[in-house]
Amino acid sequence: MRVVCSNVITTLMPEDDELFWKLSCVSLEKQTSLWKGESSMETLSLNNVQYSTIDSLLLMQDGNICISGARDRSLVCWKLSTEENYSENYMCIDFAHDGWIWDLAAIDNTVYSCSWDQSVKAWTLTSTGLVHFKTYEMIVSGALLCVASCPELALFATGSFCKTILVFDPRLNYQPIIKYRPHKRAVIRLAMSSNFILSASEDRTVSIWDQRASRTMKNVTISQESFPMSMCMQQDIIYVGDGNAKLHVLDPKKDFKPVKCYTTEHKKGINGVHVAPGCLITSSMDQTVRISSPTDPPQHITTLKSSYGEIASTDYLNNVLAVSGTEGIEIWRPKSQIQIEGESKQETDRCHCCRRKCSSAKHRKRSIVYLDGLRENGISLRNDVKYPSNCPEQLIADLASRPSEN
Repeated sequence: MRVVCSNVITTLMPEDDELFWKLSCVSLEKQTSLWKGESSMETLSLNNVQYSTIDSLLLMQDGNICISGARDRSLVCWKLSTEENYSENYMCIDFAHDGWIWDLAAIDNTVYSCSWDQSVKAWTLTSTGLVHFKTYEMIVSGALLCVASCPELALFATGSFCKTILVFDPRLNYQPIIKYRPHKRAVIRLAMSSNFILSASEDRTVSIWDQRASRTMKNVTISQESFPMSMCMQQDIIYVGDGNAKLHVLDPKKDFKPVKCYTTEHKKGINGVHVAPGCLITSSMDQTVRISSPTDPPQHITTLKSSYGEIASTDYLNNVLAVSGTEGIEIWRPKSQIQIEGESKQETDRCHCCRRKCSSAKHRKRSIVYLDGLRENGISLRNDVKYPSNCPEQLIADLASRPSEN
């Protein structure tokens, strides 16, 4: 059975079908409750530190740390307020680069920043902030426009205005281990996994590099009218946002063939895409962020408005959303973030198949597999949640009548 729900397009075995739907529906109703609830989210404003457009954001440590790079060449490490620390504090590195800081990535506690000064710098995240560790001078003539990492392989890659992509292994020397040129125009976005490197370019294509075979598999034309501006790669699905506010879906199991194209309500190009269990987030140069369900088609949940003008960068981690514009950053996060994290740890003994404590070894084994990334908080089905059209009606009825545990 093939379905579109949650954050993947996946093939299910019959015995896993009911469990998949239950977890998908619980994730969807949780995110709908979170984003539609008037008192469920809080907003933080981080400003008066960087005095230009903030083009790069990176959330770390479960969304409690935010790294930002700006056109004034500064790099800032923000420590967001927590239950123990009620105010935000920051550490600012002035002139971290000699050019605009354009993108950020991380491997464990090492942050990589790329800049128009044709370099990538490595920074170690410590308890007091960022400490410069290493500088990679590039053998390219143009600005570096994107950087991405693969923590599983401990590799990072950077793309440049001069169409070149360089891959580095930080455990070796300062020279790239791979250099290739798959595009006819500037490389503006990268996404990495242990199997593939995806690059988006102004030549209107997405190129797929096979990490195992060390070769370019193919170039996929996204649109004849606009170029790709953003990407999000999951194991079984790839979302690509373009300059005409359309959202494209590529299927890795079908040789990265474009299988869907959605027209969004954005008025300008989609420059950010993030997917998590229960929600699909798109940001646009029209100053809005749209929260939707990751279903076919996506169903609108809510729209957020940037307070700092045209959106330059976004990041999303652990239910925390960061959005930057000119001279400021906005953070949306659950008000009870710490409480929810504590409750989710206490619920690991609850069966995720029948939604109660049970002694079924089979249920227990399957629950453990699916637990990662999903926080069960026992909320009941909401009438305003739009469930996938092919979700079994009997399953929705079963979920609505499931026993609650306090």
